[in-house]
Amino acid sequence: MNIRRTKAQNSESMAASNALKEFDMTLPMTVSGLNVQGQEFRENSFLSTISSERASFLLKTKVEPQSLLKLVIALPPKLADGQPLALVIKGKVVAIKPLIGKDETQKIILKLDSRYFIGVE
Repeated sequence: MNIRRTKAQNSESMAASNALKEFDMTLPMTVSGLNVQGQEFRENSFLSTISSERASFLLKTKVEPQSLLKLVIALPPKLADGQPLALVIKGKVVAIKPLIGKDETQKIILKLDSRYFIGVE
């Protein structure tokens, strides 16, 4: 039996369209969870990027890799029909990158939980 393999037309463009899309968004948010000492913290920050699987932001509070954090992201009034709505999502820290020349500030990359909640701030 002869097997003939053919390449589907546009397979490269299909693979590229299935790639993770990350959006640069600077939205105010509050981050909460446990710091490296195991104490609860709450810090105001700004979202840097977000995709369906990850989010990144700057944080001064030191956290451990694999820490669970909660983000409460204020939605712009245009997206929320003028109501004070926020996206609440949780995730696990997958990377911590110190920023050179930014004192104690670090870039956090969070793997997002697939569950989220949108409600009044």
